[in-house]
Amino acid sequence: MTFAENIAQIKDIVVIVFLLFSFVIVAYVTVTLMRLHSRMNRFMDRMENVADGFEETFGRVAVARQAVEDAAAVLRPVAQGLGLVSALQGVGRLFGGGGSSKAKDTDENGN
Repeated sequence: MTFAENIAQIKDIVVIVFLLFSFVIVAYVTVTLMRLHSRMNRFMDRMENVADGFEETFGRVAVARQAVEDAAAVLRPVAQGLGLVSALQGVGRLFGGGGSSKAKDTDENGN
């Protein structure tokens, strides 16, 4: 075999090894991407379930809030008639919940 034939065979071997290596890399990346795609699908399904759960929960909270507002609207005149509202406001002031106008008028130095 001549030198030129040896060089041609070496080139062919290098090309074959490069193509095999490229095929292995492409196969590995394909399998990895398929697994990633399947995991992303499962993740998105779970997130949709969580979103549906939040939507249902917030809907229930809105219904409960409306029920409490309706009950408060009905019971407020009764409580005012019995004097319970002013009693609760007095208890709030006693424990500092209501605040006083004097405290709002003064600044940090008491002026």
